[in-house]
Amino acid sequence: MEHGLSVFFSVLGAIILIYALKRIKVGYLILSALSGFSALFAADIVCSFFDLNLPVNFFSAAISAVGGIPGVILLNVLNAALL
Repeated sequence: MEHGLSVFFSVLGAIILIYALKRIKVGYLILSALSGFSALFAADIVCSFFDLNLPVNFFSAAISAVGGIPGVILLNVLNAALL
């Protein structure tokens, strides 16, 4: 469990660092957050067909907002790895 959390926070930190270094415009960040939210809810619906539970809570919403679609993929991979 500790290994999964350390990978999770390392990737999250790398995503935030990349955004900060590139000085990405606000419009792009909003578009990325919206695509992350829509991917999170789509993944939740698709995962329910395969009896996987991707919880939609504050932390998963924050990861999907910051990371966008790659953040949602990270959540799915960690969810599958921790099961």
